[in-house]
Amino acid sequence: MKQEIPVKRFEYSITDRAIYHLRNVDVDFEKKRLHLAGEGLKVSATIYSGSGVNLSDDIGDGLVFSLEGILEDGKTINTCSGLLVLHNTIAGKGGNGRTWHLSVYLYDDHNDEREIRFNLAMQPMSENAALN
Repeated sequence: MKQEIPVKRFEYSITDRAIYHLRNVDVDFEKKRLHLAGEGLKVSATIYSGSGVNLSDDIGDGLVFSLEGILEDGKTINTCSGLLVLHNTIAGKGGNGRTWHLSVYLYDDHNDEREIRFNLAMQPMSENAALN
């Protein structure tokens, strides 16, 4: 029997200011909230997951959740919607492990030219930890 290992929260900080305008990503699956922050940008969105996220389940290649929230850029405050995707790839030559990725696709509901898209690898906090 597999031990259940739920995904509760995923936090990511980007330190290279020359490359990214996005600085902090906070995904809380327990509270079903996504928060993004960066240079003059804030996003707060609800994650519609329907259930908890457990990466030890046999979920195939991934999970897709809808997002609805508010996007603030310092000048305007608009509603936004999109998708949060958890997907995996086989890691190693023998295919003995999976590398999980979190992708976010957000679109400004009032400005067709504004979108936020990114893909982040989910790494364990220590060498002894593992994402299943």
